[in-house]
Amino acid sequence: MEFIVRILFTGMMAFIPNSNGTQLDVVLLNVGHGHQISDGTGLPHHQPIIITRAGSCTGTCPTRDATIASYLFSDKTIDSAQDALEAAVAGGGAWQLSGTDVSVVKGSSSDPALPALSFTSGVRSGIIPTTSGQREDISWLAQLSEICPTCGLDSSVTGNSPPTGLVAARIHLTSGNVFTYEVARIGSDVTPVRFKRLDGSGSASTYSQAIASWIGVDIVVSGDSIKLDEADFGGTPGRTMTLTPDEDNHVEIAVLNLPPLVPALPSATPGVGRHFERYYDLAANPPSASSRLVPIPGAAPGTTYSQVTWSSIHPASTLWSSLLNALRLNVDRSPWEIALCPPLEP
Repeated sequence: MEFIVRILFTGMMAFIPNSNGTQLDVVLLNVGHGHQISDGTGLPHHQPIIITRAGSCTGTCPTRDATIASYLFSDKTIDSAQDALEAAVAGGGAWQLSGTDVSVVKGSSSDPALPALSFTSGVRSGIIPTTSGQREDISWLAQLSEICPTCGLDSSVTGNSPPTGLVAARIHLTSGNVFTYEVARIGSDVTPVRFKRLDGSGSASTYSQAIASWIGVDIVVSGDSIKLDEADFGGTPGRTMTLTPDEDNHVEIAVLNLPPLVPALPSATPGVGRHFERYYDLAANPPSASSRLVPIPGAAPGTTYSQVTWSSIHPASTLWSSLLNALRLNVDRSPWEIALCPPLEP
């Protein structure tokens, strides 16, 4: 038997490949109520969540978690929100993540090995993607090393004892093809961002490009199931979720680290990515809060690029996700994407 597992990531998280590209650690950041940014205001609490949709699930497979439901469907009553979550996961389940590592492994030890990890790269040209194929390039991930060349990663973030005040959870991947699923939607055309201080002072970065808002990983599985293994940061085993494919031969997994989702007007557009200041805490020697550059819609002054409609590089037929649609997060549900809260590569 062969089926496809698609994992989709968005929100406050960093994608950190090892030196030879055989493992990718996705680090979800803690962004709590008490975290302040340089202008003295607090950031909304982000909830790290993993949600699965499948044919069936064994192990720990909750479908009506009240906290998760209220984050994803904050405009509904709690009972209606739980009903909506249960419908979204179908044969899967949903976990809150806190202080844990989650690995994606084959469902049975007797199954064939999962395919090696790979990355879609080298297919872009310019500062925005102009085709659906170019959109898949992984380099649309915002690059902290380009924005802040002195912000080298603190090695403890991927170590055995990560700083729990900063790291909420980690997803470990050793299989599948990694690609950009969606670039941030800023109006009807594909639009780059530029980076400057929140207060507008100082020099802006010369780095300017479209940035990924969702990253995808596709794993072709030869076997009957796929498994999520959880352990705490100390290595003690925790929950498991073994998933079989649905009638379309798919398993879908969404990894989110977002503030509560609130409906917005269709005309709403993203503002300044204030949340981005938190990423600098991943550095071994983070800069002061006031000097941190954040994404602002629009290209750097003097930059030119082609006019490309956002929808033309995000074909709904190709990128359709039953899970994201049920969560009101599919690529054609633009009113929900009003915060520049992009993932990042250090």
